[in-house]
Amino acid sequence: MRPQQITFMENIYNCIVNNRKNELDNALKSKNSKNNEDGSNGNNKTSNLKIHKNLVVEAPTGVGKTLSYLIPSLYFAERGNRIIILTETIDQQERILEDLNSLKHNLKVSFMMGKGNFFCKSKGDKANRLYCQLNRHCRYRPNRKPICECGTKKEELRLSDDYVRYYCPICACEYQKVKIDCLDADIVIMNNSIYYYLKEEIDKKKRTNIVIVDEAHKLEGSIRNSATITINPKMALGRLRYMAYNYAPLRIRKAIDRYGYGDEGASDKQFWEIIENYVHTFGKDKDFKQFLVHNGEKITSFGMKEDVAILGTLLEGYYEISDIQKKIKKFEENVELDRKDFKFKIENNALVPLELQFVTEKRINDMPLSDFIDDVMGLRNVNSNYVIYRNENKVLCEPVLVSSILKNLYDGASVIHCSATLGDLNIHAMKTGMDKTTNLVLDSPFSKERRKIIALSDGVDMKFKSRDDNITNRKNSNENLYKLVKACDGNTLILFKSFGDLNSAYNYFLMKGYKNNIHCYQQGMDGKEAKKLKSDFEKYGGLLLATGRFAEGVDIPGEALTAVIIDSLPFPVPTPLLNKEQSLIENKLRRRVPNAHWRAFLMTSFHIMSRTVVQMIGRLIRTEDDYGVVIIQDRRFSEWVGKEMVSRKYLKNGFMTLTKKDAIEFIPEFMNKYR
Repeated sequence: MRPQQITFMENIYNCIVNNRKNELDNALKSKNSKNNEDGSNGNNKTSNLKIHKNLVVEAPTGVGKTLSYLIPSLYFAERGNRIIILTETIDQQERILEDLNSLKHNLKVSFMMGKGNFFCKSKGDKANRLYCQLNRHCRYRPNRKPICECGTKKEELRLSDDYVRYYCPICACEYQKVKIDCLDADIVIMNNSIYYYLKEEIDKKKRTNIVIVDEAHKLEGSIRNSATITINPKMALGRLRYMAYNYAPLRIRKAIDRYGYGDEGASDKQFWEIIENYVHTFGKDKDFKQFLVHNGEKITSFGMKEDVAILGTLLEGYYEISDIQKKIKKFEENVELDRKDFKFKIENNALVPLELQFVTEKRINDMPLSDFIDDVMGLRNVNSNYVIYRNENKVLCEPVLVSSILKNLYDGASVIHCSATLGDLNIHAMKTGMDKTTNLVLDSPFSKERRKIIALSDGVDMKFKSRDDNITNRKNSNENLYKLVKACDGNTLILFKSFGDLNSAYNYFLMKGYKNNIHCYQQGMDGKEAKKLKSDFEKYGGLLLATGRFAEGVDIPGEALTAVIIDSLPFPVPTPLLNKEQSLIENKLRRRVPNAHWRAFLMTSFHIMSRTVVQMIGRLIRTEDDYGVVIIQDRRFSEWVGKEMVSRKYLKNGFMTLTKKDAIEFIPEFMNKYR
């Protein structure tokens, strides 16, 4: 047990106990205030209520954050409190569950994952959120029948006097079983997105008193992604085409096949002309969807051939969605759009049950057509907190500030956020809806002397300029990287802002005849491929080239990684979302503080960049025996960014500024102390 862990646990204890005490005091004062209104002689007023405080903790790698919040979790859960523990990845959730089970207890713990991780008995394949939502007659979900079809007497599920359902412990689907477990669980482990979608539902029976967020630096982005509406006609049109081909009679499929069905085959125009000619031959100017009947299980037709009615309905859907696609293409890209421009609607209500039947027959996992229609409907409910813009061929509708969303989810619970990298804790608290907080910054248990952060005073200014300047800067940066890697003379990770910069450096190292292994993170790599890349680098050593996104998950201890080089500061691209957020914050600050524009920049772009840099630096020291150097090649760091990060407490232990020549001399001497 480390001293930092004891401090962490004491702060969690005080936060929760004081908040519970405040709740009792508030209830008493509210009661006294009500008595005053009724003419009593009480002197308490609700204006004197104590401020509800939450806890934000920055605990560096190695402190032992998980154990530090699990022990208090058990303590408070045993005393009747309901606790939700959030973290982003399934791997981390499984580790939390394993650690929790190793601390012997008699509590009920539930581990809630997304639907895609469960098997759907009705579909016979991977579960799907929208499929489950639309398949209302699924016999595997809780219903009003107390006896199951298998003959088993069902268990009662009672959320209120008005809501009583029964479920079979044998036949209930896996997802429903876990969700039912969550209703009674003392501790629930889940990720941020599930928290957004299910918090209200799983709180119906037992209120959550305490919310603990691990990897809290990811919470804002996760909730924003969950609340974002994406209008992507291409995906919906692809599903329409696939359905039309499969529902078409053989001779129509043969006509399509003459062009070829795949990407190199019939164009959309050619494909739908063939479908149009067929359906209009049998039903010119008909409203085809009026001939379809959905009996709860299967779609049939009356008064018209079934394939004609289905294909005609899909054709009408194609017309509607194509019109939306044409409107989207007229919008300027990456510019905030007015909500008045978005009068999208889908009147063809037969498309959803058609796709539901289709995915059931074909055992397909996704429902892009139904998702698209759902998202178009969702556009009607967005408010001024959302920014809408075109990105490539789709429209994004994103919440700018997620603090109000999170406040509703917390619902008065005691909230504890912890992470290795939060940067400015007050900014984090404000953006994640935590109001007044107690902030705690813990020291690293590892020696500060075993790592040096070096800023190159004569590095390259990597700020985006003209095309010619960027080509020159890239060439100079590659030369710097090559010399620095030689000086480090050990396993080195270089982190880039973009894949274009990464590929340029890779080609430069090949041209210079670099002798050691070069491992490259590639665009589109999934989790398994990224894990294998990390494993190969750890096993064979050499040089690992990656982007900042990959860096956050790298955990390579000991001699397997002794140097991290940051090529360019990862300032975010100024999207309409970022511009809107900065504008909203600036307008709020203008009334109270000078330099509102600069302060808003520090709270948005600078904050995002700084937390990413701290994550990158954190890759190096993961155990007591680790050592090495972090070199920041981008000259902006030595000129002003580094000082600003130190003054705003993103960098707790400072850095040293050296010329490239001095750095190349210093690095081998430092490495030899510990090698």
